[in-house]
Amino acid sequence: MTTTVLGHDTIRLERSYPHPPTSVFNAYADIDRRSQWSAPSDDEEVVFDSHDFRVGGVDEFRCGLKGHMYFAGTTRYEHVVEDALIVYTERLVTTDGKLQAMSLVTWSIKPDGTGSHLTIVDQVTSVDGDGPIDGSRHGYAAMLEQLATFLDSRP
Repeated sequence: MTTTVLGHDTIRLERSYPHPPTSVFNAYADIDRRSQWSAPSDDEEVVFDSHDFRVGGVDEFRCGLKGHMYFAGTTRYEHVVEDALIVYTERLVTTDGKLQAMSLVTWSIKPDGTGSHLTIVDQVTSVDGDGPIDGSRHGYAAMLEQLATFLDSRP
């Protein structure tokens, strides 16, 4: 019998960007753009196997260290307001199918002067202890930095 080590947390991260909300929103909505900044570091990678960014749509992805993508995920979009809000559920499993975590995630993008303010809230439940929760916290924090670099490099 497998033992489940349950964990719960709410991760809240915020970042201001000197770019309008439409730029932040489009960096997420456009899969080619998102693929350029969604890996938390140069040692990690995220590969999107399918992408359907609309309410009811689903993204499927694999992620992990380069050459060793040990995790697979499914993102289901529940609510989208252009340039302002993205709400989705996410399911993360190991590549052999073992459930790791499930989340309800909100990206709230608000105008902030001539730029924008992004707040990400991840309400995560892990069935494998604190590891997946720590991974989400680290991943989203690093993604916010990668997003800043991506947005700053755009003309």
